[in-house]
Amino acid sequence: MIEALFILWFILNLALLVFVVHELYLMVIALFRKKKKTPQYDQKKQYSVTVQLPVYNEKYVIERLLKSAASLDYPDHLLEIQVLDDSTDETTELIQKFIANNERGAVFKHIRREDRSGYKAGALDYGLNTAEGEFIAVFDADFIIEPSFLEKVVPLFADENVGVVQTKWLHVNEKYTLLTRAQAIMLNTHFSIEQLGRSSAKCFINFNGTAGIWRKVCISDAGGWHADTLTEDLDLSYRAQIKGWKFAYLFDVGSPAELPVTFEAYRTQQHRWSKGAAECVRKNWKLLWGAKIPLKAKILGAFHLLNSSVYLLIIPLILLSPIIYYVTKNNLIELELSQEMSAIGLITTSLLILIFFTGNLIGQKNKLKRILLFIPSLFMFFAMTSGISLYMIIGVIQGYRRKSSAFVRTPKFGEKGELKDKIKKGYDFKKEFSLKAFEAFFLCYGVFITYIAVVDLNLIMAVYGLIITVGYSLAVIFNRRTFKV
Repeated sequence: MIEALFILWFILNLALLVFVVHELYLMVIALFRKKKKTPQYDQKKQYSVTVQLPVYNEKYVIERLLKSAASLDYPDHLLEIQVLDDSTDETTELIQKFIANNERGAVFKHIRREDRSGYKAGALDYGLNTAEGEFIAVFDADFIIEPSFLEKVVPLFADENVGVVQTKWLHVNEKYTLLTRAQAIMLNTHFSIEQLGRSSAKCFINFNGTAGIWRKVCISDAGGWHADTLTEDLDLSYRAQIKGWKFAYLFDVGSPAELPVTFEAYRTQQHRWSKGAAECVRKNWKLLWGAKIPLKAKILGAFHLLNSSVYLLIIPLILLSPIIYYVTKNNLIELELSQEMSAIGLITTSLLILIFFTGNLIGQKNKLKRILLFIPSLFMFFAMTSGISLYMIIGVIQGYRRKSSAFVRTPKFGEKGELKDKIKKGYDFKKEFSLKAFEAFFLCYGVFITYIAVVDLNLIMAVYGLIITVGYSLAVIFNRRTFKV
């Protein structure tokens, strides 16, 4: 029985290591990429652009979004801004008031639907029916559009094979708490290693749902926006690239956005992403492997689609690792090479730290400060990953089993104060289910692991236990706290 558990633990770690080696490959590609200059806007070329702003009950950030859209440095006769408003609160009134009082109000079109069918995908598709632009820029409500965004991005469409240009996300509230710094660790790695590495390797990347521009004909050629997954952006990205469209990535152009300020909001966002990614695996897997593209692109594309499925490894590893620690410590197993095999977890963790460390230095300013804050931020990121893992597994399983669910928005609170009051007043969301009992078990399990490690004076296991303890403390006790001092 013990040998079977050891072998299972080794297989799980080996599977995780395969994903990590794939990330390591992308890191190397990103580091040794050929740097490209951002094309400059050519005033002689007249490109018409429609900016789509899908919003739903965003009263705390809508004015910031609209103000940034109105400040776009682009000719009015070539610009159309669609506010795709599905709101049921005072957001609608705020939009109407802004458009009526803004000097560029004529470029705005406030579009309302009879219902919220299809959620964000449905809103984008509805607006596309009347969009006048040759190119379609999309921004979520928590983003701030830089005035020069269109001037920097549109020139890449001089290549008629380019269907999408995606830009990097920046974070307006990264320094708010350790929770936001931890999220920045993940997103910076995604944009500086995964997106940059795949793009440099000329493999599939994805439109991140916002802060990018589509060629309108590309959307229609790929079949348009579909609402049968919770990650309509990933779905359309794969369908478009399988059809032969090229995606460009601008690493040197950043689009600022707001990070979720509570663990609950972050968990909701990640659950939606993980479930949607699993739905995209089910929908696009055969299309990917049947596409007439290089084998390397298929392999990296497969890893990309399966990213959220890695969470299926997390809970078994959390449960088994302390058992394996006890077994190897007391030599309770006769399996050959058991000590060498048990080192695989340390190798995987070390590589992960290297990847995250590199991902948060590439293209970043003030590197010294980032290095000093890296360890506590990474610890918090690992803790949050542990704390959301149960929800992520549920999301992945639901995605594979075709269980439909509503598009639950990530609450956005804006940069102004009184966050606690906003949260208490119910500006949040309703979860589909609660896993409090299971999360409480893992919290106790983390405390137990930490206790055993302290007794044994084992620093590595103590850190491991603390990661689980902190992660599930956030899930059970502090899920709606901002921790802002």
